Amino acid sequence: MNEKEISVISPKEVSMRSWYILLLILTCSALAIPEGVEPEPLGTRLLPCCMTRYSTPIKLSFSLGVSFNRMTSYNSFRGFFLQAEPGFGGGKLNIGYRFGEIQFIPIWYLGLNTSLLRTWGNPLDDVRPDQTYLGMEFNTAFSVIGFSAGAFKHISGDDEENDWIYSLGLGVGL
Repeated sequence: MNEKEISVISPKEVSMRSWYILLLILTCSALAIPEGVEPEPLGTRLLPCCMTRYSTPIKLSFSLGVSFNRMTSYNSFRGFFLQAEPGFGGGKLNIGYRFGEIQFIPIWYLGLNTSLLRTWGNPLDDVRPDQTYLGMEFNTAFSVIGFSAGAFKHISGDDEENDWIYSLGLGVGL
């Protein structure tokens, strides 16, 4: 009978093989992408952007604005947007940049905006009314479900306790 030889691979050999395989995959990936190929621009479209959102500290709000989208041949877009967002506990003015994929409505997008936030009425999270904050917000959406998260620095008002506030929001819209 023939006996089969069993070879034992050391952890160092496994580690080196993993690095070689990773290097091979990365090299093949880099060679598969043609250089200088960019999606062909198809012009700019003005699209409305609106969303009903519940967020801290302004509670239920409605944002309405316009998005200046540069369209490409791969059904993707990128561009600036402007929005006004009044709510029950305050309001925001947003200006930012987003990119994503679109068919007849945005399928998904990621964005970053600068926001001027003013509180009134009865805002959430022990934030006083009549305060003004300036901050950055990350926003994303998949289909018509949107999510936002931001940080805001106190710039005017008499609330010395809340030098920074943080915001989370969930909404439905475009």
